Amino acid sequence: MMKTTKRLLLALFLTAVVVSCGDKSQKEFGRLLTELAGQDETVDRADWQRIADFLDKNKAHFSDLYDGNGLKAEAVKEYIQDFFDHRRPAKDISFAGIDEEPLSFRIFLEQSGSMTPYDSPSGDGSFKAAVMALQNNLPGKAEVEHIGEKGYTDFRSIFDDLLNNTKENEISILVTDMIYSVKDMQGVNPQKVFSEAQGMINSVFKEAVEKKAMLVVKMNASYNGPYYSYDNSVRQYNGRRPYYIVVVGDNRNMSRLTHDRQLAAFADFKALRGYENMYLYEARHLYAPYYSLLLSNDDIRGRFQPERGQESRITSIGGVELDKNSGDLQLALAVDLSGMLIDERYLTDASNYEVESSDAVKIRKIRRVTPKDATPAERRYLGKSTHIFVLSMGGFTHDQEVKIKLMNRLPKWIAESSTDNDLCVDSHTTFGLRYLLEGIYDSYKHMSDGEPEYFEFELNLER
Repeated sequence: MMKTTKRLLLALFLTAVVVSCGDKSQKEFGRLLTELAGQDETVDRADWQRIADFLDKNKAHFSDLYDGNGLKAEAVKEYIQDFFDHRRPAKDISFAGIDEEPLSFRIFLEQSGSMTPYDSPSGDGSFKAAVMALQNNLPGKAEVEHIGEKGYTDFRSIFDDLLNNTKENEISILVTDMIYSVKDMQGVNPQKVFSEAQGMINSVFKEAVEKKAMLVVKMNASYNGPYYSYDNSVRQYNGRRPYYIVVVGDNRNMSRLTHDRQLAAFADFKALRGYENMYLYEARHLYAPYYSLLLSNDDIRGRFQPERGQESRITSIGGVELDKNSGDLQLALAVDLSGMLIDERYLTDASNYEVESSDAVKIRKIRRVTPKDATPAERRYLGKSTHIFVLSMGGFTHDQEVKIKLMNRLPKWIAESSTDNDLCVDSHTTFGLRYLLEGIYDSYKHMSDGEPEYFEFELNLER
């Protein structure tokens, strides 16, 4: 009897030890998940490696996440999401590039004669600093290669390389002045050059645009040396000149640039010395930003309540009534506009959005989230939002769905940066730029049904 009792006590003790060790491992795993994804709500490739290493060391306590010795990725994702679902406030976790190979990078410097003066010894060094930053901010090694011809710019060959020879897990970067030129410019009419440029675009930018996204970053740097105008005349110019960084990659890889912490420094183009603006071409939605209506905010007018079952994100409201004092309705929509290769000036310009609704809905303003917005009751709905969209309705007649779309339009800076005559050189325009970039835009637009858009929000409003 005594031996049986001892065995029972020993079994209970060992069980308690195993459970205690399991609980300890789960708590340590919870702390690791909070460290990795508690702030940015993203598990990137580097995070995933740390998670996999932890689980491998504690495999005995997480057997449900393994199939034999193999880690079940989907089971781990479900575990992570469930962990954050039960926190307050709950968080919606995204996974970036965890199942994919590391990205490799190619950097090309266009070698036409008009590029040399950017790196003049008498310049301010901003051009070289920006190119070196591109290299140094990459997680791996990437040498700068020269591309193109010295006497003219063969964009047909250059863009063909960027679009069709960029591999599946590769990003190509081109540094160029973006001036289209042919072998012999002597006596060539500018309109003929523009026509050739558009013809080149039509032949090169075809099926590739469905799979590839392209970012054009406008930069500015000192320039000291000969400038070749469209008529092949040469003049010395000492001042500042625009140039461009073109980034090309598969849609999912371009999305990874801003969601993988290892690539965040590289993707922060606005931090480059000489940055002016940027524009993203894409035919498939790369981004799906978080958004949620708020329940208590100084910008809210009227009355409403959230539909049931929306614990941490509100997109459907009912009992909508206009404000008795102002006679209108105002909603505060919290949106995360971070992590996109779209200039913030474009993102926060209400005129770039279109609203579809039965009753007229206007975006009254788009402002930054402030500490005053982050009340204890609202933090769960704010999530990691960066901006508040104040939506205004003069009347509310019946139940309806509201769609808010950020349209993908050529920004104004492209037309403002283009000239049809570069006989007088200046610091901000590029010869024929709009013909190149508009032609590329038309190729991407062709892949969309109607006018392209970057993303959309959907809200349901009921009486």
